[in-house]
Amino acid sequence: MSRLSDKDRRIALLVILNVVLAATLGTVIGMYVKSGGLDDTRDAVTLDQVSAQIGALADSIDARVGVAVIFEDGDTLSYAGGDRFPMLSVFKFHQALAVCDCLRSSGRSLTDKVNLSRNDLAENTWSPLRDEYPEGGSFSFAELLDRTLRQSDNNVSDFFFKTLCDIDSTDNYIRSEGIGDFAISCDERMMHEDPSRCYDNWTTPVSAAVLLDRFYKVRDLDEYNAFIWQTMAMCDTGRARIPKYISGNAIQIAHKTGTGDVDAGGRIMAVNDIGVVALPDGRHYSIAVFVTDAGCDMAECEEFIAKVSQSVYRYASSHGAL
Repeated sequence: MSRLSDKDRRIALLVILNVVLAATLGTVIGMYVKSGGLDDTRDAVTLDQVSAQIGALADSIDARVGVAVIFEDGDTLSYAGGDRFPMLSVFKFHQALAVCDCLRSSGRSLTDKVNLSRNDLAENTWSPLRDEYPEGGSFSFAELLDRTLRQSDNNVSDFFFKTLCDIDSTDNYIRSEGIGDFAISCDERMMHEDPSRCYDNWTTPVSAAVLLDRFYKVRDLDEYNAFIWQTMAMCDTGRARIPKYISGNAIQIAHKTGTGDVDAGGRIMAVNDIGVVALPDGRHYSIAVFVTDAGCDMAECEEFIAKVSQSVYRYASSHGAL
């Protein structure tokens, strides 16, 4: 057998080093993906695989979680989708639908104005309107709905309950639309005075997804529905939850978030997001994700919602017909 030249030995050594490096790099990347460092949802091609991914994500977080998705052709995905979860400000989507029905029924326009006094703007609650207009003022219904849907303003929500569509009427309206498995029984003031009441406004993830799906189908029915849709598409809260960008792609979403306080035991009551995702080809799906009684921090709760959303989006976008 002839000896290898110095050049051949160098080439052989480089080949061996490259093979070892590739194998090592592949192992490291695999471990990193499994640890959650990279989004491993790109391989999900079936609903069963997506369900398994969501189940694994649910097992990895110290919280009670629920997920429901309704795709355009009626296919569904659910994880604890029939369980009850506190809505927190998610209920303001339900409220906006009821408020607009009251305006519609009474012949009032979104441009009509009403006055809010200083007494309507309680302290020690989330209220960007109060911070901007501490003495109150005259506002159109469109401006006030924008505050509740985009900014989750608690004072505006309670003003609607007091003056336009009370708690029972709001609950009854949503039920009249054929939606069940939810309850709206208290306002923001009640929840602020007794935090345990935050659990009284509840929904199942499936019920929330059904309401979104039905709303999507009538979003262009009139000026009221169109306004709700357009406003939810500009929602300012929860930007780290259902993401507007996945792998660099811009995602169209119209959503409503809900966030609870930290309870006496140090757990976050709720980190929620519900919305409709519109795909580039015109298809859509509704998604509801609820995280309740979380022992982890806010960032981890929001990361859970984002990963669930990414997994569902990649499944939906990879299928030509939902």
